[in-house]
Amino acid sequence: MADEHTSAGTTGARADALELIASDHRAVEQLFRALEAADPQSDIARATAERIIRELSVHATVEEEMFYPALRTLPGGDSLADHAVDEHQELKELLASVDGKAVDDPDVRSTFARIRATVETHVADEESVLFGRMRELGEPRLMEMGSKMETAKKAAPTHPHPRAPNTPPGNVIAGLAAAAVDRVRDAIRSVRS
Repeated sequence: MADEHTSAGTTGARADALELIASDHRAVEQLFRALEAADPQSDIARATAERIIRELSVHATVEEEMFYPALRTLPGGDSLADHAVDEHQELKELLASVDGKAVDDPDVRSTFARIRATVETHVADEESVLFGRMRELGEPRLMEMGSKMETAKKAAPTHPHPRAPNTPPGNVIAGLAAAAVDRVRDAIRSVRS
């Protein structure tokens, strides 16, 4: 099973890049529903908010390192990738504003509602426009990219870094350093919890 990469929705099978991204989208949608349903003062709400931040931070990093550069190789891909990176930047700034904050704070809850709306718009654009364009790369390339993205997720930053570069090679270099810092930060938080 060492070669086999799985993601939610594609259990037991390798996922191409589009399947992997769509699986991440569905997982985050479920997390938003769970956050909305949770008592804002509960440990469940706090843990869910932290997980949303972690999942979106990892997801954005991997897309910016691998998915959008591949999109740029297609005719007209630069403008599509630029738009997606701009949406990511807005999202990272919103995530940074709530990272580590109490979920029962009304301003934090309001910001999470904005984050959810931003993510929903981004997902709709990505799945309705970008996925179609990326299929032009062909299944072998998408499978290879999916495998690399799955591996990259394990080393990606777990918190938003809105001041870090959004495009290669700067984001790859900054991402490695940020990921190391994030893992220490996460370990300290888990000890305090």
